[in-house]
Amino acid sequence: MSNYVISISREFGSGGRLIGKRLAARLGIPCYDRTLIQKTSEKSGLSPEFIARAEERARSRFHLTFTPIGIGIPTYTQQGVPVSLQAFFAQAEVIRELADQGPCVIVGRCSDYVLGERPECLKVFVHAPLEDRVVRCVEEYHIPTSNMSERIRDMDRGRANYYNYYTGHIWGEMRRYDLTLNSSVTGIEGAVDLIAAMVRLRTAQAELAE
Repeated sequence: MSNYVISISREFGSGGRLIGKRLAARLGIPCYDRTLIQKTSEKSGLSPEFIARAEERARSRFHLTFTPIGIGIPTYTQQGVPVSLQAFFAQAEVIRELADQGPCVIVGRCSDYVLGERPECLKVFVHAPLEDRVVRCVEEYHIPTSNMSERIRDMDRGRANYYNYYTGHIWGEMRRYDLTLNSSVTGIEGAVDLIAAMVRLRTAQAELAE
């Protein structure tokens, strides 16, 4: 499993992005998160601003009234795909191409679903109690404390809407992940240790099976 990919999904304020970056540094591989917007723009010809707006619409409660679309269409160039959805299909293709290039960490962007059929993809979900996420947002992200609990809930609802809408699955459903961890229990470095250990385990298992 030399071409392994680690997909990290996370609750807002759980430290998932930081875990992804530190894990990638530990393993000496690239980490992709918000940089995927620029790569998707280059792939699709859509502006980064348009892609960001399309993501925001998908996160809104408006989409709860729609049937999830899934990503059965293999590329963003399929005829009949509304331009507002082309960004997602382009992003899915970018994610697959990055996974083909070599080991990497991908944070969010439904990457666990996009790469879900690949045995080399390790799917991780990071969560933490709400009160700890409030503290992290204030102390580490320097976000004002006003209505922080509700803001975190809104961000999680947005991530759930986005994921559920595009994949047809439930965001955060335990059985969809290979590893779920509570970052308040493990700490950031402990989470990195756990994921890195699981990468080593799966790599060793794959080598034995060859």
